[in-house]
Amino acid sequence: MELNEEPVNIVPNEKSKKIHDPRTLKARGGDPNDPDELRRPTDPIGLSRSVLHVLKDHEYVRILSVGPTALNAVMGAFRLASRDIESLTNGSVLVCRQSEYTAEIAGKKAKGICTRIFAIDIKFAL
Repeated sequence: MELNEEPVNIVPNEKSKKIHDPRTLKARGGDPNDPDELRRPTDPIGLSRSVLHVLKDHEYVRILSVGPTALNAVMGAFRLASRDIESLTNGSVLVCRQSEYTAEIAGKKAKGICTRIFAIDIKFAL
């Protein structure tokens, strides 16, 4: 077995060091009729599954969205995940909190919505 090592003297620049947080998801806006899959809006059903997957291992999930189409997908995913969490847990409900953040899209600054979703015991939700 041969080892193929990269040179040690290569230092990544600051912009290439993106830290991936497993609790953070991103929702896309876009045109539903676009033939390019990467330019279509986020599917709320798939996003709701991702939300539940993240919540299995973490206390909360954060979804970043820019624009009304992406925010609509996030809220649809929240409603679907809220319905599904009832069958997966014993007395938990999902709660969401939203805040604004500044995103950078294609080099331009844009306002986005950060939606944080977490589960609480139903007795604290009433």
